[in-house]
Amino acid sequence: MKIRKENRVLTVNEADKAFYLSQGYEVVEFNENTKVYDVVANATGGRTYTIAEYNAVADELEIAKEQITLLQEKLIELTPNEFDREAAKAKLTELGVEFKGNVNNETLKKLLEDATKEDGQ
Repeated sequence: MKIRKENRVLTVNEADKAFYLSQGYEVVEFNENTKVYDVVANATGGRTYTIAEYNAVADELEIAKEQITLLQEKLIELTPNEFDREAAKAKLTELGVEFKGNVNNETLKKLLEDATKEDGQ
């Protein structure tokens, strides 16, 4: 098994894998097509990152946060507003519209629309 840390590549026994991962080495395999080592298992400890690597991840994080915010706003726009039955009853009472206590939501909506149209004219 091959392991790598920075520019050092070593061949070690499979039994030592956990030790080397904890020391910051990555398990790698050589890719004949691209002529580079591909990471098979990432280091679990002892790995340090350059400022450039850190800044790249920090930039990606900021972009991801912005995208999440935009998607949440879009979701709110696309989600239909739920009908608040109690608020509709309160508004109708405030406008002085009489209605039965067991009226369905569609009737409440219609009464509220009619009352606000009359109130607005």
